[in-house]
Amino acid sequence: MAAGRKALVVATYEYADGGLRRLAAPEHDAEALAAVLEDPAVAGFDVTMLVNQPHHVVGEAIADFYTGARRDDLTLLYFTGHGLKDDEGRLYLAMTNTRRSALMFTAISGAQLNDAMDASASRRKVLILDCCYSGAFPSGRRAKADEGVQTLERFQGKGRAVLTASDATQYAFEGDDLRGTGTSSVFTRYLVEAISSGAADLDEDGDIALDELYSYVYDRVTTEMPQQRPKKQEDVDGRILIARNVHWTLPVHLQHVIESPIAAQRLSAVQELEHLHRAGNDIVRAAVAEQLAVLAADDSRSVAAAASGLQERLGLDGGTSSERTVREPAAETRAVQAPGGPAAVTTGAASGVSGPARRPPVTAKAPPPDASATPRRSATPAGPTVDGRTRGRAAGPDDAAQAQPPGALPLLLTVTLVGGVLLLLSRFLVFESTYTVVAADFQNGIHWISWVIGAGLPLLVAFQLLVVRGTAAWGVALAGGMVGGAALSQLDLVLATWAYFRTPETSEMPGPGWWATLLGAVVLLGGAVVVLRQPSLRARPGVRSDWRAFSGVLLVVGGLAAWLTAQDEASPWLTFNEPALLLAAVCFPVVVLDLDRAQRLFGLATATVLAVWVASGHVQALVIDNFPVDARATVVALVSVVCSLAGCYLSQARTGRRLEGDPIGSR
Repeated sequence: MAAGRKALVVATYEYADGGLRRLAAPEHDAEALAAVLEDPAVAGFDVTMLVNQPHHVVGEAIADFYTGARRDDLTLLYFTGHGLKDDEGRLYLAMTNTRRSALMFTAISGAQLNDAMDASASRRKVLILDCCYSGAFPSGRRAKADEGVQTLERFQGKGRAVLTASDATQYAFEGDDLRGTGTSSVFTRYLVEAISSGAADLDEDGDIALDELYSYVYDRVTTEMPQQRPKKQEDVDGRILIARNVHWTLPVHLQHVIESPIAAQRLSAVQELEHLHRAGNDIVRAAVAEQLAVLAADDSRSVAAAASGLQERLGLDGGTSSERTVREPAAETRAVQAPGGPAAVTTGAASGVSGPARRPPVTAKAPPPDASATPRRSATPAGPTVDGRTRGRAAGPDDAAQAQPPGALPLLLTVTLVGGVLLLLSRFLVFESTYTVVAADFQNGIHWISWVIGAGLPLLVAFQLLVVRGTAAWGVALAGGMVGGAALSQLDLVLATWAYFRTPETSEMPGPGWWATLLGAVVLLGGAVVVLRQPSLRARPGVRSDWRAFSGVLLVVGGLAAWLTAQDEASPWLTFNEPALLLAAVCFPVVVLDLDRAQRLFGLATATVLAVWVASGHVQALVIDNFPVDARATVVALVSVVCSLAGCYLSQARTGRRLEGDPIGSR
């Protein structure tokens, strides 16, 4: 049986208790969110909405909501209204009949809500609280010194994720008159905007995951209301998919490759289109089918053959049976039904395709949404919307920042190539001022792995970026991680040799090879920063609350153990106190944070390259070069490296999986 998607939307803004002021936002917030959640083309939730109901009605609805959920169902409970706490700091959600003098018997307590979630069989429970914390104490009481309701701490548990508009409370008392200073509308307004416009699809994969939704809302809310900081707590295996990006189009860089006049570049797009078709949802597959139809009619035989072959492998009909319209250079007018609103007329003009005798892009119509089945939506054609922004990304104040900058890949290519050349050049220069032996002699110099990681890896990445210009977001993340790992390894080399130069018994000074290595490492770090600034890596990660967080602490302990066992008499080339700590510092966030796919690839690639560098140095010295080192300390360092890297991979092994039967974007 397919997994269900159920949502319960509770809004309360009118209160019998005169001490609870009427709220204006919840009525509109609840209606807007319910409309976008129940849209089968966007989120496909079965929505139940309760407005201004007494606590016993809401309590029964919550009980039925959670007890009726199956194991693989996704449940989403949203509440907007007053959040209260008593003089013991216990949280209550105010209903229309709530009395501040009797919260226990007239409101929904956080403990009741927590118990209901614990008893539910669902493994994916989302709780969203947009509360204005005003009215927490009975008449005549004074506020305690604490300023936080600490909502997240009260809803910890396996299989649940909690989002709150804010976790801070402010009070202002004038006798028995209580004035709340919280806000509630900004948070939900950006929730609705993120889902309906597709703005929260930060990694541009066609799906809006909970992590992406939170990251988008957090950035918007804190920009508009700096005093309000949304919070998130999550302990769920795999990604929670909230909605689809109905405005998804091909990533900008891939569209540029497809429209390139160079046949080799257009050919490289076929492989990326295959990945998108296999990994994407219905919207993504529809857009891929359109582009394959274009490439199958390409004037280049190799491009046309590759596209046609992919159509056969994917079971596509080659574009003969789908309803298509050729996009002409003239403007095209189309009516688009916005969630919860009237149809808006949008006007778009297709950009011309460069290249000799090539057909312009085609627009495919996917089957209409079926409310009784898995939500399916038609792909929206690329083109300017009403406000002139490109349809592929969400309209908003940061629309330009959300799209992948066209110059990002050329900049990464340039930086990586320059850094790799500098590191390669450093191998033919002396590191010490008085020595004449260089690394190229393979004697008494840098161990051979430095050639592979220090010089070969950056140049290999640069070559890949040069040949395959249409690299996907995950490919850019992987390339950036390898470049970052290479940069950190060379910084480790620079620091180790600098420590050697600074010893009293050494009269050496850094040579040109040392300075070239330092400059190359800094340049490569710049390339890693370029990748980190891409939209696919800017999603704000959550913090794990399970055993993986404890394994992160073990990484630090392992690094400290390797540092403490290092011997002073060991050769500076083998000093592993700093490398072990550096590796632990890189692995710690990978283990502790709940990362998206692109972030995970970047972190794992960085940690892997650095771990290979550190471990190879120890093995080289202990087994090959026969340097006078403490074997016990070296073994401890190697174990630390293995544990750190294993912790990274084990912590991310269950992240990013989709549960079977998920009707949104099953892959």
